[in-house]
Amino acid sequence: MEIKYNKHAKYPPLIEDLVNELLKDDFIHFKILCANEVHHFNKEDNSIINFEKTYIKETCENGDMLYIAYPDIFRVKLYRDTTQYLKDKEADVFNDVDWTGNRIIF
Repeated sequence: MEIKYNKHAKYPPLIEDLVNELLKDDFIHFKILCANEVHHFNKEDNSIINFEKTYIKETCENGDMLYIAYPDIFRVKLYRDTTQYLKDKEADVFNDVDWTGNRIIF
């Protein structure tokens, strides 16, 4: 996964926090919760995540594109640990219980 962003852009606070965490490059997976759907992004995917002025654009290896407008984003969860990611697949992934430090919820 490649992360592209504008250093001089003024992003909403949630997006600013997400960009800062992604640039640390110590995550394995992150999820974005929108209105009625959850979008998954794996570090190992051969995709480009572009943080534009008002939206996120993901371009996949096969040319598929996904656009998510910033106002549509309710929460983001970033995983640093495969074990926590696998546990969360079985549970409510956006609850605030069991804070371990192996995931970050914005």
